[in-house]
Amino acid sequence: MRETHASRTRPARALWLALPLAAALASACKPELPPGGYEAVSHRPPRVMPGWSHPDPPAVTPGMGLGGGGPKIVARNLPAGVTQAMVDQGQELFGQVCTACHSAGGTGSTAGPALNDKEWLHISGAYPEIVSIINAGVANPKQYPGVMPPRGGGNFTPEQVGQIAAYVFALSQQGES
Repeated sequence: MRETHASRTRPARALWLALPLAAALASACKPELPPGGYEAVSHRPPRVMPGWSHPDPPAVTPGMGLGGGGPKIVARNLPAGVTQAMVDQGQELFGQVCTACHSAGGTGSTAGPALNDKEWLHISGAYPEIVSIINAGVANPKQYPGVMPPRGGGNFTPEQVGQIAAYVFALSQQGES
């Protein structure tokens, strides 16, 4: 019976002897900390924030300027089914979102091309193509830093897209008889 009792006390005795040694080693690993628990940091380098890859679009107040609320343009050479009333309504809608990148009156900016001339970058300038590109957006612009989201990022109905396209078409026809 002594052997059984002795075998039970040896591991327990070894444990009691190892505990003070483990405590001494653990206390040697901890650095002395000031009151409060952390060392004071005299200087931290500022965080480096990544730069934005596209410039911000110009600031615009919805409905202001020639793109919406300015003098109405007189449409010329309108395609079948497009009316002056559609152009007028499209001018108001254009001022809500489109002027942010294309500027008032569609004169263009660093964020988007001019729409008031006959030069087109992705289409020929026909009315159905203008409707299509407004609906689809421009995912890979040829000359400008930012993409054009579908419907210019606005929440326009198909009828409103047709009106905006009528205004853009009329802009591109200015100066012709």
